[in-house]
Amino acid sequence: MEIVAGLTDALTRPRSAHAPNVWAPLQEQNWHTRFEDQNYTATSPDQSAWMQYRQDADGSAMWWTGAKDKQGNGWTAYFTPNTPMHLVQAFSAELAGPDPVMRPRGRVPHSAQIRTWSVSVKPSQLSAWQQARITAARAATWARNSARSTRPRTTALPYTPAGGARTRH
Repeated sequence: MEIVAGLTDALTRPRSAHAPNVWAPLQEQNWHTRFEDQNYTATSPDQSAWMQYRQDADGSAMWWTGAKDKQGNGWTAYFTPNTPMHLVQAFSAELAGPDPVMRPRGRVPHSAQIRTWSVSVKPSQLSAWQQARITAARAATWARNSARSTRPRTTALPYTPAGGARTRH
């Protein structure tokens, strides 16, 4: 859920002037990377998640990513070449993110790979956290959209002679 939220949050942020690097967030979290044939793969330190750039002999390419626990529970996702790279990078950053996630008691899948601990969070605190996230996303979108509408015109208006007189040919 947090990975998808990170991806959708990226839709509200302005794009960087620099080319996105999908592999950087993974490498920062010590993911193992390797190049085989036309495929480049990064695997999490515990081997439970991966992200791969696949290119077939015919030149078609895609991003393939997923996770699986020792019991076989997991998921996969695919990104086509049409997916904007800054969104693929946002996804990889969330995939590799080390921050813990909150889940209600009893809503965590049983797995030897998942470590849990209890914290006391009042419903009002959780609601405030969710509202702060929504407000930040809306503010970022508003700021980006208002910046677009106040930009100076980059194309010249058509020339009209003084007095507005037009001549016929």
